[in-house]
Amino acid sequence: MIRKFYEPRDNEFFIKFAKFILPLTLKHFYKIKEIQIDQKDIEKLKNLKNQRVILCPNHPTTNDPIIMFYLSKVIDYNFNYLAAWDVFVENPIQGYIIQHLGAYSIIRGTLDNDSFKKTIELIVKGKNYLVIFPEGDTNGLNEYIMPFQSGVIQLAFWALDELNKQNNPQNIFILPIAIKYKYLKDMKQEILLALKRIEQKLKIYNIENENKDPYERLLAIAENLLTIAEKFYNLKKDPNLSFNERLTRIKEFIINKVATYLDVKLKDNMNLLNKLRTLFNVINSVIYIENNELNTTDYEKRLYQEKRQELKNFYDDLHRVWKFIAIYEGYIKENPSDEKFLEVIKRIEWELFGKERRYGPLKAIIKIGKEINLLDYYQNYKKQKKETIEHLTNELENQVKELLLKID
Repeated sequence: MIRKFYEPRDNEFFIKFAKFILPLTLKHFYKIKEIQIDQKDIEKLKNLKNQRVILCPNHPTTNDPIIMFYLSKVIDYNFNYLAAWDVFVENPIQGYIIQHLGAYSIIRGTLDNDSFKKTIELIVKGKNYLVIFPEGDTNGLNEYIMPFQSGVIQLAFWALDELNKQNNPQNIFILPIAIKYKYLKDMKQEILLALKRIEQKLKIYNIENENKDPYERLLAIAENLLTIAEKFYNLKKDPNLSFNERLTRIKEFIINKVATYLDVKLKDNMNLLNKLRTLFNVINSVIYIENNELNTTDYEKRLYQEKRQELKNFYDDLHRVWKFIAIYEGYIKENPSDEKFLEVIKRIEWELFGKERRYGPLKAIIKIGKEINLLDYYQNYKKQKKETIEHLTNELENQVKELLLKID
């Protein structure tokens, strides 16, 4: 039976060896040739050693955990990492490695009590810095942040409650971190090759395309994909709708279809992202429950397994919305860059080929914000828990946004 919780198994040999080979790993696997961070930010991280610290970066790509591991090497201090349960299950070898580097699992969107207890325990002990991505998942966009979830702040306050019970109130620092990636060379040739691969896959390539503007070709690809999606979901093409309106219609259709199947009533005032997170949470709460928590007979177990498989089939639909939730016509034209162009291309490649291609060489840029000391807000928290958590979540998110704007 698949385990429900994967605990951190920090192994000094694994950690030291991984740090030793890190430059090669970054260069050859992640295509990251350079990492830029100001010395004052490094000193800020070093000065907080032996304190209870939660590092909260934005999460644009799957490269981000290795960037945080790089920070642990730079300051010579070990980190623990909260990672999606899926990572440990879908790739057991990778899961084994990151577990021994200090990572542990959480089933996103559920009351994962094992994970919550471990997080509180790690904060209370304060042995390592703890890395938590408040967006909850990668968004794939360099300059866009998904609204932060409040769980980070809540868990930290629960840890402060625990310290208070021990008559040992202590500082708990939340540290905002911004990560942004830049290509170290002109990526025009890679963009043209990617467009050709996509056009060939869609059977719309011809030699004349080579003379067209890349943005024009991308729009043609997007129109083709949108038309296919409308046919797949049986949505009649409406000539009165703009491209963005058609794209929004598909996103809403998928979300409403899944909500209807799950018998989930979504509030009218919820935005697409919150609707999406709600549906993921409902599906996760069913998929990741152990058999012995609900079933007693073999027949019930078989029915439950069939139900789980059926729900997993909705994941492709929901991930499709997640991947494209922040994309719209004109996204690239606003402050055009190779980074933006390839962000959209990678999403299309995921849709057509089932995976994203890694492009490089890359430079990762890191900026660190002003620490938030939860002890300063503890009295307010005890009086107004919801309001205090919401305020600090917004402050954390806004700091990361401001840091991103400062990165050229």
